[in-house]
Amino acid sequence: MEHQAWTRRQFLTDAGRTLGTALAAAQWPAIASACRHAASGAANPGDTALHFLSEDEARDVDAIAAQIMPTDDTPGAREAGVLYFIDRSLSTWAAGVAHPFRAGLRDFRAGFSAVHPSQIFAAADSATQIAYLTQVDGTEFFKNLRELTLLGMFALPSYGGNKDGAGWKLLGFEDTHAFAPPFGYYDRDYPGFVIPRDGT
Repeated sequence: MEHQAWTRRQFLTDAGRTLGTALAAAQWPAIASACRHAASGAANPGDTALHFLSEDEARDVDAIAAQIMPTDDTPGAREAGVLYFIDRSLSTWAAGVAHPFRAGLRDFRAGFSAVHPSQIFAAADSATQIAYLTQVDGTEFFKNLRELTLLGMFALPSYGGNKDGAGWKLLGFEDTHAFAPPFGYYDRDYPGFVIPRDGT
């Protein structure tokens, strides 16, 4: 939000550097569970219970995530079920930031109400939402929410998020792995590799 001239891809590429650090430190089984929950939520939003966020909190979190990853000619945060990923994450592997996240969300909502007394953030128009997010994008709350949004958007499709590799396509990443032994110096002499005669 700080650099208005950035393209969407430039923003995601830059944010991905921070995302990589988060992925390395995160607990993968719990992230996978959160991704599966997100996929279920995206498919059946009425059937998926919220575990951490209240309904009112969820509406604002969903609206913020949708501005971070908007829907245009490609799917955004809503289509990827990011809200449900965030909700599950805050009650599992990201529980360590759950309390400051909720406090930050409370401050976020109070700050918005102070400027727009008759509105809630989720009900505001896009221009109003973006204008307010630009004022708070340096807060710890926004940084945490942006990180969780990116995690929910770019997880492996097999975990339930990033449907059809939509997030990867935004980054220009092509999942075209072609592994062939040896994989690295540490196993180049491993005798267990067998290449079939047909070469496949």
